[in-house]
Amino acid sequence: MRKLFIKVFLSFIFTVVSALNVHAVQFDLLVLPTDVFSVCDNYFCFPEVSNIVADDVISNLKNNKNINVKTLYEARQKLNSNYQLKQKTLNAINLYSTNDKIDFKSLNEIANAFNVKSILLISTYTINDKTELRRNLWDTLEITTAFKITYPFQLKTSAVLIDCVNSLVMWSGKYTKNVSDTYGYYSAQNQTQALSQLEKIKQYSYDIISKNISQNVYMRFFPKDVRTFEVSKTKKEDAQTKFVPNALEHLSDPHIRKEFDKDNNQKFRDFDLDDFVF
Repeated sequence: MRKLFIKVFLSFIFTVVSALNVHAVQFDLLVLPTDVFSVCDNYFCFPEVSNIVADDVISNLKNNKNINVKTLYEARQKLNSNYQLKQKTLNAINLYSTNDKIDFKSLNEIANAFNVKSILLISTYTINDKTELRRNLWDTLEITTAFKITYPFQLKTSAVLIDCVNSLVMWSGKYTKNVSDTYGYYSAQNQTQALSQLEKIKQYSYDIISKNISQNVYMRFFPKDVRTFEVSKTKKEDAQTKFVPNALEHLSDPHIRKEFDKDNNQKFRDFDLDDFVF
């Protein structure tokens, strides 16, 4: 009788656990950087920025057991083994990287080939205030180093999460940072300086962009996990806010303000203190 009871109890536990596993929400995601096929093929043999960001995002999302995300290696292996799929992917990511347009039809076919329901596109490029021509970051580094170009460059990163079942955008985000020092220089006269630029890009991706993208992807998959709270308004908060000019001026660093206001130099005024400085 005791053995029978144990068997029934174990059977019940197994049934409950199986039911929980069946009803557990699992999201399958493919991360596609626009430079997914570029593997260390530039002058300095540096990884492309979109690949750096994509790798960091994948590492972050893999920490969640309910998100099954393909690695870039797995994606390349599959794409390189299927010529038609590779060409379709190239066309889709090129369209997004050059025109910010989304080919939903092609992405749906790519998602079906990878047996996923969502695709995260990641694109990076540089521009400057002289032209809107989009360039690769490392190509820009070679140009600035060779010709000693001093005007500032901006690193643009964009990401978009696609629901390939319903052909809609679940989330999109854009990030902009200057890749010049305070005086507008972005160059590397030798390999050591170039490696220094690479490390700064990696740190920027790891600390800022990838974490922000990963968090937004997670919130779109699991919106109920986002906790909200009410903020009780006091009578003081309900009162009409009075505008005070330069109210936050005392919070800024006097030394920095002195540098930026020096001689009213236009070059200093063009920079934002929040910009990423190399």
